[in-house]
Amino acid sequence: MNRLNKIFYGSAGTGKTRQANINAVKIVHDSQKIESEFNDENILADFKKFAKTSRLETDDKKIIEKIQDLSKNINEVVDSMSGNELKKLVGNSDDRKKAKEIIEEYRVYPLIDTVTFHPSYTYQDFVEGISVETTDRNQIIYKAKDGIFKKICDRAISNKDYEYVLIIDEINRGDISSIFGELFTLLEDTKRKDAKEELSINLPYSKDPNTGNPKKLTVPQNLHILATMNTVDKSIALIDVALRRRFEFVEMKPNPELLKNLEDSDINLNKMLSAINERISILKNEHYQIGHSYFLNIESFSDLKDVMTKSIIPLLQEYFYDDWQSICAVLNQSYANPIDGQGLFNIKKTDDKMFSHEFKNLIEFNNKKIVTIRNFNQNDIISIY
Repeated sequence: MNRLNKIFYGSAGTGKTRQANINAVKIVHDSQKIESEFNDENILADFKKFAKTSRLETDDKKIIEKIQDLSKNINEVVDSMSGNELKKLVGNSDDRKKAKEIIEEYRVYPLIDTVTFHPSYTYQDFVEGISVETTDRNQIIYKAKDGIFKKICDRAISNKDYEYVLIIDEINRGDISSIFGELFTLLEDTKRKDAKEELSINLPYSKDPNTGNPKKLTVPQNLHILATMNTVDKSIALIDVALRRRFEFVEMKPNPELLKNLEDSDINLNKMLSAINERISILKNEHYQIGHSYFLNIESFSDLKDVMTKSIIPLLQEYFYDDWQSICAVLNQSYANPIDGQGLFNIKKTDDKMFSHEFKNLIEFNNKKIVTIRNFNQNDIISIY
């Protein structure tokens, strides 16, 4: 089992991203022996701290290039800087000690990096690509541009006393095989840097200035990869076998028991969500269940109405496109024989009076029903379960 790579998967609203963030903070805490109470407020604060990139006093590209040249140690970088460059870095001072502290912090952080995959995301974005720059003389220069994965690998290799975490949100929305390419092999614990079976790959654009040969990329032991996967976007059964072998999969299920009953109301959110998910599992499958996080911050019936009308019903419309009969089945409302003033929807049947005689040949209008969300009440919600 790969102890460094983990994917949290499940349906919408099950807390996958939150769990990935919590795990990332715990990894950094454990490595730095930080003792902190784990509550929502502390986790959010620590996550922001660890994911922060130190800001420099200067945006001078030459200075930044020197700082980011991880082949040199900090003393060598400072020694290579002129007095003016040091002043730009430190801020109207050539304090070498201060410059070293700034460079060290800049090179270490962020300890946690995040990226979201999408259909147009590529290997060049993730690992290494080509950037186009224009000089002062309007000359076009092509340079190798590091992707987020290469950057965090370089930081982790240069700072072995720290643990690093890369969080990939919505990993299955991108072309996983294309984005990772030959990196798949390097992700295994036994193939990482300094392991017995260490492997490396040639980078496509970076060259060694001394030999002209392609630079190598290895994945360090102190880099953890956490990812989230929405199983509605793609069934877990269709995930690439190479990805399955190199990641531990952790299922995140809806947990209705976390939901509290509304004050001054007979509505039981636990029973309501459980009933909805049982019906969805039968009509679709369990991967389409609705997560509990949609209902966590509900404090009043007004809040619940907003969630139902703006989140839950639109989500059901996406799951059951143009199939109001199934949506009514999920919410336990009659579709064939609706009762006026009951349920979450007004359902109006078409009749001969809706269109003039001229349009009678438009058969597709026959037997259609118009469904709209009505101003439902608490009893209508209770009728769901």
